[in-house]
Formats: sequence, structure tokens, C-alpha cells
Amino acid sequence: MDNIVFERVWEDTDFFEIEILAQSKLIKASTRTYTTAESINKLASKLTTFLQGADDRFLWENGERGDESTPFVSLEFWYENKQGHVVIEIYMELDDGDSYDRHNCCFFIKTEIGLLNKFGNSLFSLNEQGLGKRISLNYDNEK
Repeated sequence: MDNIVFERVWEDTDFFEIEILAQSKLIKASTRTYTTAESINKLASKLTTFLQGADDRFLWENGERGDESTPFVSLEFWYENKQGHVVIEIYMELDDGDSYDRHNCCFFIKTEIGLLNKFGNSLFSLNEQGLGKRISLNYDNEK
């Protein structure tokens, strides 16, 4: 089943590290990257605007592409059809010991607006202090 999971795995006062796990029928990949409450709030805000129909497509980018930074992640959202199905193109650099330019992946995850709305509303919990905060596109958010 297509899914995206964000989990808070490390924290400091101004930023924190999340592990992002993305899975489709064909691929499952994960990476850890640093982010901020501002970046998470931006994703949540853009997702709300998208789901309200104000935008038909949007891109969220976290970090900078290339080896000069921590792994870069992007999520691009658009409507697949008028029945509420949404496609998410996820791109992530993989921190497996080689160059991010060579070791990355890009694939599609499919979902629907109800699940995406639940995910978007749960994003704010990642900004709360405490390790182990976890949100998921397709499962109950337990922590």
C-alpha cells in the first residue's frame, strides 16, 4: 500500500531530524534529513491550500540538492482526477555513503484527499518537542 511516514528522530533547539519513509507498490525507500518547524508549517499550509482547491499542483522542498548539505527531499502534489485521487512524486537523496547526485530515488505515491487531509493536519505534531513523534499517510498516528 502506498504510504509516507515522517518520524522525529533527533532534535535541537532550532531544528530537528526526521526520518522519511516512502513506499509504493514497486519501491520502499527512506532517508533522514534535518528540517525546521517553519518548513513543516510551510508544507502543512501549502497542503491545506491545495486541498481547498486554490492550487492544482504544488512542490515542497526540504534542504538543498547536492553533497554540500544533508539529504534533500521534495514532494510534489497534483490531482490525478476529479474524484479526489492525488499523486505525490517523492524525490529523496539517500545517505548510503556515496554522492547524493548518484544515490537518490524518485517515484510516485497515490492517495486520496481524505487521507492527505488527515496527514496534513497531523504535520503540526512533528513540531512538538519529543522524539518518536510519527505521522503516517495511511495509518493511525499513534505518537
